Amino acid sequence: MQRLQDFKSAFESKQALVNYLEAPRPEGENLLELEGFNKRWNNVDLAPSPPQDRKWTQWTFLAFWVAHAAGAGSWTAGSSLINVGLAPRDAYLAIATSHLLITLLIVLNGRGPARYHIGFPVFARTSYGMWGSYMAIAMRAIVCIIWNGTNSYYGGRCVSVALTAIFPGYKNIPPLPKSASISSPDLLSFFIFMVFFTGISFVHSRDLKWFYIIKSIFVFAAMHAILIWWVVKSHGVTFAYIAVDKPVSTTAHIWLVLRAFNTGLGTASSLTVNQGDMARYADKPGSAIWTTLIGYPIASALPCLYGILVAAAGRKITGKAFWNLWDVLDYMLEQYPHNHGARFGIFLCAIAIALSYLAVNLATNSLPFGSDVTAMFPRWMTIRRGQVLCTILGIAIVPWKLLNNAAAFLTFLSGYGYWLSPIAAIMFVDYWIVKKGNISTPDLYIGSSSSRYWFWKGINLRATICTIVALLPCLPSLAWSIAPTKVHIAPAAQNLFYISFVMTWAIAAGMYYVSYLIFPEKDLALDERKLAFEEMADEIDRLELNGELAWNVQTQTPVESIDEKGDQEDPEKDTTTSYVLAAR
Repeated sequence: MQRLQDFKSAFESKQALVNYLEAPRPEGENLLELEGFNKRWNNVDLAPSPPQDRKWTQWTFLAFWVAHAAGAGSWTAGSSLINVGLAPRDAYLAIATSHLLITLLIVLNGRGPARYHIGFPVFARTSYGMWGSYMAIAMRAIVCIIWNGTNSYYGGRCVSVALTAIFPGYKNIPPLPKSASISSPDLLSFFIFMVFFTGISFVHSRDLKWFYIIKSIFVFAAMHAILIWWVVKSHGVTFAYIAVDKPVSTTAHIWLVLRAFNTGLGTASSLTVNQGDMARYADKPGSAIWTTLIGYPIASALPCLYGILVAAAGRKITGKAFWNLWDVLDYMLEQYPHNHGARFGIFLCAIAIALSYLAVNLATNSLPFGSDVTAMFPRWMTIRRGQVLCTILGIAIVPWKLLNNAAAFLTFLSGYGYWLSPIAAIMFVDYWIVKKGNISTPDLYIGSSSSRYWFWKGINLRATICTIVALLPCLPSLAWSIAPTKVHIAPAAQNLFYISFVMTWAIAAGMYYVSYLIFPEKDLALDERKLAFEEMADEIDRLELNGELAWNVQTQTPVESIDEKGDQEDPEKDTTTSYVLAAR
């Protein structure tokens, strides 16, 4: 009733409407700050997550990673590589090994957000600057929109299989014109998927603990059921059935292995920057470490193996390898035109795979985009509003039209890893080496030269320049991979695309670190190099544990305890503590 009353009150005046549309902001701050620059940098979703929002335990992270890794993306990871001549075993081992490395990067870049309870857009301010962070945010947000629409289309295809399993006549819906580039059932299923996706987007990410736990069990069971059905149907299967007889030279084989390794890194690369959007809700910093290190590599390796085996079984049975999960399920469905029990089982499997796409979309596209637009427009946007906007834009790009030229489009999207790699590298070096794990939380919300993260007019030129320079060497090879008939470069330059993630990461990390060795920052009010590693985070934890740092439940804003106000004026008080107590 209160929400209805607030909605009615919004139309009483122009100012009331503006107040209603504005995003909730942390209260308890200086009113002058709220009316000035602080409104530009802070709202309820950008402020550090208070203790009551830190609900993700180590088991939640384990369930999340199992749910994420046991998805359709991992299932098809080996398809393109095997088709160009790489042995299935080599493709699988290269991808599985790459996931070990990417897991380490995920954990390292999630440490800062877990300690200071902030998401990626705010964390990016520490390395890119207050205004410079918009560069990193925009780079991530653009691809989130495209992938959101693409994954939703894939999820809709699985919904089509599920509905056909229950209603066989579903496929007979009157067709659309060929110019639509999509069938009527798939279009309807796409919007059905989007309805459910939008509904769950209204649940705050901190409250999705049980969703990921249940989903991880459901999807894992469905994938095993699919694998068992195909292995039994084919009377046993090995990699030999899917191997492509294309003899390659030793040099070509090495580049194919590197290509497989880079593909594995690329498919999970977004998580190296997205992790902060989940890690901020960890109940303890360690909760996001060990279950991630153990859970993700194992959970991601199995679906990749299963995808190769099922494709091999398909080739053995029909002479055709089925890589897309909806094609796999559709063939299974055709075998049971009148067996209602079997069709119901396939229905459950299809729903599980659709749920997999939904959960992956939520964590790697919708939530990150919501966080990004919240940081860009904190006065008007929240994560929830951003997620709804992401859904709308995902429909607006008409993903099935983009997929008409699937090879070039998917190659472009595979460049996601190359695109985000320098951002992940710079944030890693900045947190672990340059700033030694110390972040002045209050300065993350100050949009003036008094902020530690103002640098040059709000931009850290080191980070900006390093990002651009790191992307340049592999840019021609990316263009060639998208349009090989139109872009002509030397074969050696072409191969750079197959090591793009590692190469751009190394260049960005090396340049950023060396820039601080050659041109160290001077005259800093706060020099993190003189502090112990994560000393400021430890101080925040100590104050919070002792009740000296209170959190406003409604506003998510840290305020100092009344009993400690006198201590703030003590000139002998530790500098780190002064920064913490200044957080309002």
